[in-house]
Order: sequence, then structure tokens, then C-alpha cells
Amino acid sequence: MLGSKNRNPNQEIEEYRDLMQVPDRFENGFTIKAILGVLFVAFIMVPGNMYLSLMIGGSLGAAAEWVTIILFAEITKRSFSSLRRQEVYVLFYVAGSLIAAETGAFEGLLYNQYLVQSPAAKQFGIAKLIPGWVAPQPDSFAIIERTFLHSDWAMPIVLLVLGMIIWRINWFTMSYALFRLTSDYERLPFPFAPVNAQGATALAETTQGVETWRWRVFSAGAMIGLVFGTIYVALPAITGALLTEPIQLIPIPFVDFTQVTGNFIPATPLGFTAHLGPIFVGLVVPFWGVVGTFIGLVAAAVANPLLYTWTPAWREEPYLNLWQQGMGTIET
Repeated sequence: MLGSKNRNPNQEIEEYRDLMQVPDRFENGFTIKAILGVLFVAFIMVPGNMYLSLMIGGSLGAAAEWVTIILFAEITKRSFSSLRRQEVYVLFYVAGSLIAAETGAFEGLLYNQYLVQSPAAKQFGIAKLIPGWVAPQPDSFAIIERTFLHSDWAMPIVLLVLGMIIWRINWFTMSYALFRLTSDYERLPFPFAPVNAQGATALAETTQGVETWRWRVFSAGAMIGLVFGTIYVALPAITGALLTEPIQLIPIPFVDFTQVTGNFIPATPLGFTAHLGPIFVGLVVPFWGVVGTFIGLVAAAVANPLLYTWTPAWREEPYLNLWQQGMGTIET
């Protein structure tokens, strides 16, 4: 009961901790199946994720991880074998890491080569000002022939690799230290970790001929994602290739209300995403995390109009003086 003296103030944290029990033994999950999963993700999933990211501004995200696991689970079942939970989770982790690292890295090169020859860069006269260590110039043979196998790409690729090495060193040092601090010392919950672990457990159980409530929930979520993905991604992609304009039943990447709400809440972006990903994330995030996010949004909605209209004594114009009526969410 709310307000009861016996109520545990950390009840929600304890619920997250109890979703998965600590196993009584640990086994190695890095096997040949994990190596094959790495190759599959690198050659199939990463290019597809790059295309999707450049097309709709999103990514395969968790879909790439689960597609990889489901594929290998079906292969092992038809090979009269099975996947252990440790192997499933290693596949999940490796797929997620590759998608995040490889897509973010080399997709940046694709975007940079578009930037140097984009109409916006030419219009503002900055195409020639972009340094060669970002991307080759628009008249470069590497850009004209659309190839990375050229000396003009040497410096951007070298800097990219160095950045990945530095990022990995940072991950092994500071990130790991913070993880041990929050996980072992402060014992804070990781809300999405049990979700991933339950999904991995469900798939591992199916390869062993066992189906529990986890598999029913996983299957229901997979069907919801399949239907939504068909409408949100497949329909615009297919119709865009066949028609002059793609058919979008759901706006990509979000519904923009800023041009309307800007009349009474100036300089405040307001967009609503119809993507199911953030919606389901909101169902998992702890309650006070959602409350904190909402308070931040309300604070921005109150502060931005004031900063747009109020001119302090030590300034000649308001802080948000560049905003204009009619701007959308991205421009705002």
C-alpha cells in the first residue's frame, strides 16, 4: 500500500534484480558457432544496417542480433544439435557489438562522401573547405569512381581505425571500471539486461526441445515486429523502387508538429515517433527514469519560449534569436 511503513522504497530495483537468477555454474560460450555468427553479421547484417540507416535514419538494432540467433538456432535444430544459453548470449553480444561498431564507423565514411558533394554543401560554398582527412574532394577520382580503394581515402580510414582503437581502449578501462562500480558496488539494476537474457534463454530452450512462457512472449513480440517492419520499412522501400514517390503509411522518421506548435510554443521542437522501438523501451525503463525524462521535456518546453522572447540586460538580443516561425523539429 502506498505510504505504508513496511513498503520497500527500492521495490522496483529489487524486481529488476529478481528477473534473472544468478546461475550456479558458468560455461564457455565462445565456440565455432560464435565465430560463424561473426562472419554472418559482418557480411550480411552490417551492409544491410548501413543501407537502412542511410534510408530511414534508423538501424536494424536488436533485429540484427535476434535474426542471427534465430537463424543459428534453426540451423542447429536441423543439424540435430543445440545451442547452449552461453552460446546464444555470446552470439547476441557479438552481433550487437559488430552492428554498433562497424555500422557507425564505415557508415560515417559513406555519409562524409555524400556531404562533400551534396547540394547543401555546394550551396553554402563549403564543399571545397571540407578537409581531406574527412573525405576526398568532390573532383577526386575516389568520389567519381565511387570506390574506397584509392589513396585519397587513406587518411580518413587511418583516422577511423585509430579512433576505433582508442574507443576500445576506453571501453576496456573507464567503461569497465564504471560497470563494476554500478553493478558490483552500488548494485544498480540494468533494466534491459534481463530482457536480453530472457530472449536468449527462450531461443536456447527451443533448440533443446523445451518451450516455456518465454518462447510464447518472444514469438508474440516477433510477430508484432514483423508486421510493423513490413509497414514501416518494407512498404516504402519497395514502392520507392517501383513508383516515383514511396508510400509511407507511417511518417519516417517521425511526425513533426513543430510548425504548428511553434505558433504558441516558439523555439521548442515537438515531434512524435511512431516507431515501436522507443514505445516498447518506455515499457521497460524504470518508472522514475520515465518521470525524469518527462520533467526534462516540460522544462525545455517552458524555458525555450522564454529564451526566445526574453532579452537580458547584458545582451542585445534573446538567446534563441535564430529560430523562425515555420521551422521544423530538425531545424529547431
